[in-house]
Amino acid sequence: MTTGPRRVAGTAVTAGEPAVRLLAPLRERRFALYLIGQMLSQVGDGIYLVTLPFVMLNQGGGPVNLGVVLACYGAARLAFFPVGGALVDRLGARPVMLAADALRALVVLGFVVLAAYGRIPLWAMIAVAVPFGILGGIFMPASFAVLPQIVRPESLAPGNSLIQIMQSTSRIVGPGLGGTLVGSLKSGVGLLIDAFTFLVSSLTLMAIRPSRPAVETADETAAQHADGGVQDSDQLRTWRSVLRYAVSSPLVRMNLLTTLVFNLAAVGLIEVALPSFAQGPLGRGALGFGVMMTGLGAGSVIGALLGPTLLRLRRRGLIALFLGIAEGLAMMGIPVGSSLVVATAALFTAASLQAIVNVFYMTMLQQSVPARALGRVMSLLVTCAGLAYPASALLTGSVLGTADPEVVIIVAGLGVSAAFSVGFFSRPYRNL
Repeated sequence: MTTGPRRVAGTAVTAGEPAVRLLAPLRERRFALYLIGQMLSQVGDGIYLVTLPFVMLNQGGGPVNLGVVLACYGAARLAFFPVGGALVDRLGARPVMLAADALRALVVLGFVVLAAYGRIPLWAMIAVAVPFGILGGIFMPASFAVLPQIVRPESLAPGNSLIQIMQSTSRIVGPGLGGTLVGSLKSGVGLLIDAFTFLVSSLTLMAIRPSRPAVETADETAAQHADGGVQDSDQLRTWRSVLRYAVSSPLVRMNLLTTLVFNLAAVGLIEVALPSFAQGPLGRGALGFGVMMTGLGAGSVIGALLGPTLLRLRRRGLIALFLGIAEGLAMMGIPVGSSLVVATAALFTAASLQAIVNVFYMTMLQQSVPARALGRVMSLLVTCAGLAYPASALLTGSVLGTADPEVVIIVAGLGVSAAFSVGFFSRPYRNL
């Protein structure tokens, strides 16, 4: 441990001081309101995820129409990630999130009205799915950029940790509640609840009074140059200058690379290769897949709890790279011995390491990227993830036609380790 003070994003931090306790951000009214609103919103998303297919299938839409609607939603969301980032940098993250959630509540209510009138034509479904995707694309970069405006700088790491725990929990609770509602009540009830959660999220965001964005100081500018970032004379007002900044910044550039590679590896692994592995070599079917997913979820929670600890360590940048490589190695261990216990333990380990790394790098981005460009930088990250999603699913499905799932899983883990290994060639990245 070093004992002298260091300066991160203009805020003096003593490396040897105890870490802020994980629950400390909850004592800040703004963060507590934000966390409650977003937890309800994400639970609503989980309900929507389960409800939408059954609304369509029960009304004669069929799987083909369902696929078309979901593709339209996904394409619209992906196309508007950059728009969302630009709006965040111009208007602020909280107003963008508030407007997007309020409008999404109206869109879902429109869907409820359609569902109440019997069979829904495909064009009407698309007319609902496209604006819903657009608003989701606008919302997501804002949700990654808003935290520095609602917590103190020293609460960024535990705040990111709590958000990740909330997201992991919501992914379990939301679909489970959605399945219960669809099974025991009408699907429209699930949609109404989803609309209500968006409304509550809007109200909590409205109740938050964010802190005024800090004006960049000479120390912050020095920190950006230490990271390798270059500010243009237009002070990052244009997309061109933000792209140049992202390319010149080792922190942003490597995060874009690892986000792209991780999603290329993980999406196909989790949603295509693991079910095939559970059904085939493992011989445990849906039950085995469910157990592995439980291990993955539990690992995400444990890793998020441990995430803030990494920011206290002396060689934290170097340690984060080793953790990323270890994550890939853990993924490669999933098929060893065709054992459910080994596979679940490997997924638990990989998810834990990924969550630690996520908390670390997200906090570093929020501390280091200039406030005027944070929304657009975050939109680049989510665009990388969004582009990787369909590519990974399609590629994995195609490869599984000729290769065993064990091979696909091992290659995916190798890709993650290789992506983090590139970071060793960047001194600023190693020394974060």
